[in-house]
Amino acid sequence: MFVTAHHLSHTYEGADQPALDDVSLAFASGWTGIVGPNGAGKSTLVHCICGTLAPDQGAVTPRVRGAVCRQSTATPPETLEEFACDYGSTAVKLRSLLEIEDEQLWSYAMLSHGERKRIQIACALAAEPQVLALDEPTNHLDAPTRALVAQALSSFKGVGLLVSHDRALLDKLVRSCVFVEAGRALAIPGTYTQARRELELRQDTVRTERRQARGELARIKAERDRRAAVAARSAARRSARHLDRHDRDGREKIKLAVYTGQDGKAGKLSSQMDKRIGVAEKRLEALDAKKERRGSLELDAAPAPRKVLARLPAGSMPLGPERMLHHPELYLGNEDRVGLVGKNGAGKSTLLHALLRRVTLEEWVAYFPQEVPDDEVRALLVELRALPTAERGRVLSIVARLESPPARVLDGEELSPGEVRKLMIARSLLSSPRLIVMDEPTNHLDIRSIEALQDVLRHCACALVLVSHDEQFLDALVDERWVFEVEQEKGEVGLGDTHVRVVR
Repeated sequence: MFVTAHHLSHTYEGADQPALDDVSLAFASGWTGIVGPNGAGKSTLVHCICGTLAPDQGAVTPRVRGAVCRQSTATPPETLEEFACDYGSTAVKLRSLLEIEDEQLWSYAMLSHGERKRIQIACALAAEPQVLALDEPTNHLDAPTRALVAQALSSFKGVGLLVSHDRALLDKLVRSCVFVEAGRALAIPGTYTQARRELELRQDTVRTERRQARGELARIKAERDRRAAVAARSAARRSARHLDRHDRDGREKIKLAVYTGQDGKAGKLSSQMDKRIGVAEKRLEALDAKKERRGSLELDAAPAPRKVLARLPAGSMPLGPERMLHHPELYLGNEDRVGLVGKNGAGKSTLLHALLRRVTLEEWVAYFPQEVPDDEVRALLVELRALPTAERGRVLSIVARLESPPARVLDGEELSPGEVRKLMIARSLLSSPRLIVMDEPTNHLDIRSIEALQDVLRHCACALVLVSHDEQFLDALVDERWVFEVEQEKGEVGLGDTHVRVVR
């Protein structure tokens, strides 16, 4: 099956720029990755393809039965009751693949995010749409749940659109990637890693061409100036004003130059040079239009003078009425880079907060929670607007390099979760932290923002603690892992005790 988008354009009411700008793409059966910065137009594109949003211009052919599986799991899927009552082969197979118990289908409000996400995806797949779009399906999910989701999605036979920052999932599922930015889209075949490499090669070529175009423009302008100087000297020599009024021979030579056309050559050459400059400027302008924003950051973060920032004696702590977390003696040095890994509910956040309570100098710590309450977001915006101009400019500069428009962050009352995360990162990283602690830092960030953050954290010199399910992110940044291993489930009780193991 093929679905084709023809010249799609869409602008939201009150927006200065189009969300989609003359986008034409073709999608085959199988999964296509939809990647790009926050606010680039990814969601608008998939809603237009699935038929849940009518574009201002353009069309999608053929007309398809589409569905969008949203990122949020706050509300139950519309088809939840239908799926709960369905015992056909497809529904039963999906329950098995995604490890969904019948009781869970009737107690959605009581379930964890991961359990809700599995049900949400099962309902979407059971409806058997021709086109299915998934928006960040693995946010907040632990590794085992991610594996279940990937396995279930691999069975989908229609046209799949995967909006995700999960590089491992993209590499496992997609056959091509569509890179979306500023309302435009570019399709490149291959997994995310392959397509990203090809995109970078193309961008390198554009940068080389841009450098050459600037050099050519400078050369032509210099030649024009040289010729203009020669023409000016020639014009001065042809002027009769400097001749003696009795110098008939000199006046005849000047008249001869005019009659033979020598007098007009300078003007013609000047006109030709102006045309060449115009061509060179247009070429450079076209190349500059392709210039991508870079997400690289610089961070002033040095090791703390104290060698040991925190020590947690060996012991146990409760995880609930019937569960315990058991851990060995744990140290956090001033240059340590530690990753906390384990399934959802294993106790990572509990141990993390116990460790942070042992850090005595709180002003050294830049802590980024997994989610931020609305009142804290409002307070963050008030604080940003009250900053001195220079400091506010530095914060917004980091936000811009993390791929979000500063004006929207500064002026907006409603920020997306990704924009909130970027603003928090920008505000905290300017305080010269000695310990950076991040709980699921890649959630809500687009891939380029993740790569930019990964790059700066790789080069910072202070201590680093990361709680993350993003294996690629951890592989690039940590030297030591605290692995949270949960005992086998205890029947109806649920998860058993957790034991922490240090892996260096």
